[in-house]
Amino acid sequence: MPRSKEKKKREQPSNAAFISAVKDVVENHYSVRGAADKYGISKSALARHVSAFKASGASSYEYAPNYDVKKVFTEAQETMLVEYMKQAAYMHYGLTILDLRRLAYEFAKENKVKYPTKWDEDKLAGEGWTRLFRQRHSSELSLRKPEATSLSRATSFNKHNVGLFFANYIEVLGRSQFGPERIYNLDETGLSTVQNPPKVLAPKGVKAIGGMTSAERGTNVSMIAAVNALGNTVPPLFVFPRVHFKSNMLKGAPPGSIGAAAPSGWSNENIFNQYFEHFVKHTKPTIESPVILLLDNHESHVSVRAITLAKKVGVHMVTFYPHTSHKMQPLDRTVFGPFKTYYHKAITDWMTSPGNQGKPLTIYDVAEIAGKVYSKAFTPSNIIEGFKVTGIFPLDQDIFKDHEFLPANVTDRPAPTSSPCLQDRQVDLPSESQQPSTSSDVQPSTSSDVQPSTSSDVQQEDPSTSPKVPASTPSHIITPEMLRPFPKAEARKSQGNTKCRPKGKSKIMTDTPEKDEIENMKKIKMEGKQRKGLKKITDHNAENVLRLKREKMNKLQREKINKVRLNLKNMFKKGKDSSDEDLPNFYDEKNENPDDMFELSDEDYPEAKELEKNLNLEELKNGDMFW
Repeated sequence: MPRSKEKKKREQPSNAAFISAVKDVVENHYSVRGAADKYGISKSALARHVSAFKASGASSYEYAPNYDVKKVFTEAQETMLVEYMKQAAYMHYGLTILDLRRLAYEFAKENKVKYPTKWDEDKLAGEGWTRLFRQRHSSELSLRKPEATSLSRATSFNKHNVGLFFANYIEVLGRSQFGPERIYNLDETGLSTVQNPPKVLAPKGVKAIGGMTSAERGTNVSMIAAVNALGNTVPPLFVFPRVHFKSNMLKGAPPGSIGAAAPSGWSNENIFNQYFEHFVKHTKPTIESPVILLLDNHESHVSVRAITLAKKVGVHMVTFYPHTSHKMQPLDRTVFGPFKTYYHKAITDWMTSPGNQGKPLTIYDVAEIAGKVYSKAFTPSNIIEGFKVTGIFPLDQDIFKDHEFLPANVTDRPAPTSSPCLQDRQVDLPSESQQPSTSSDVQPSTSSDVQPSTSSDVQQEDPSTSPKVPASTPSHIITPEMLRPFPKAEARKSQGNTKCRPKGKSKIMTDTPEKDEIENMKKIKMEGKQRKGLKKITDHNAENVLRLKREKMNKLQREKINKVRLNLKNMFKKGKDSSDEDLPNFYDEKNENPDDMFELSDEDYPEAKELEKNLNLEELKNGDMFW
């Protein structure tokens, strides 16, 4: 196996130096040593290149690095491999080094390419070839750790859904003159009491190095923040995992912060209403000077009370399409990431500072630590960049490139026509007459990319984003995609008569039709909860009634048994024989039967007859209910 040189950082000569050195030796009759010393390159390497150039008979010399000499594939074939790997990475199904070695072996074998016989032993390309292949294409490929992206996020972020958001956003922009100071984004993030330890210097040869944290699993504190496109911020709200909020929880928090409590530590509709009033207080919108508030479709944001207040004070609430906030929300793109990094570093510093060593971090310290790093992450430059890279301000509908929509191709398939979910679903598409006029602050783009498709949840095949074999590829060539097809989801199954969950969408919540629809949905949901709660109460009451009846029966049974025992005890005191033969006579004398002692009469309990229908007396007599 070739010796690895990855750890040797030997300075490589430039192409121009090699070309000049070979020219001096061949044309100017320099010695190999003299030319090598003149240009600072290896004498043996120069001699090898001079010999190869003379043997080739070429008229001009072209420098080829050593790793470009021993190749298995042609330039065109390697280009096909590189393009395939880039395409797979864009689709979030990138290849590992082992996948590359397996694919290269199959690619060489299927195309009848001459390759080392050692590849056949493991059915893999060699490690040496893999290393040199990566060096040859280091400008295009690198080994990266991918960021985990859920299937719903990957498939929801497509041109159609992005276009729906921009259509709503542009419509609102046309209603007034909105400057950057009046375009806001609001979102939540979680702050844990357990940090991610940073990288540390440690002894070599030790496989595992620990990093001190305050607990095994942290407690979450939520923070709601809002920023505008000018780089300003609204003081945050902290949600603590408690039943009641105490003012000391906000010790050291950013100036102007407010707090709330929820047992889960996450925001809810009431807490969002509280923060929205806080937001209105700081932004001071009016009907004449409104603001735009961009936020996601989280259930807590769909509040009738907040929407009503927004309409009253002049706040236009526009929501992103579900599962696209990781690409389209400014706070997620450029603010929360640095904030979390600074936050985790601050926790590590807090745990190593004098007086805190050996102490666990609690929720009462979270606001103080967040206050120390808030100004470092929520900087105007970070905030402005977030609005820029999402195309919100300055407005740019073409901010996202075609390859960013490739993950959605995995589920790009026709929908079943018989599905009631699709038949009953309506798609709200902007008409040409609804296009807004341009403003002096924000110039809407006239790009033709925002073209609604014929279905609200199916994106049509886009030739620019669909992976295809290059047109110049000969038909007899086996391409990498033929050997390892790109992932493709199966056709949707028909849902028959099952109930369909309403599909989320980007919407202007403060518009009257949307507001009425939200109120309707809330009303239906509340009625459903009331019916469910009433049924639960009814079932609970029925269980309580039955339990009380059983308790009363048990009490009466105990009284009967105690009466029998008392009679037997009195009989023994009188000196009667207590044999089994005498027991029937004793009961007969009283006109009673042993079995009758366990029967409940109407005199003992008015509902006895009804109870006997529901309970098994034999089980009562023979079981452990009262013995």
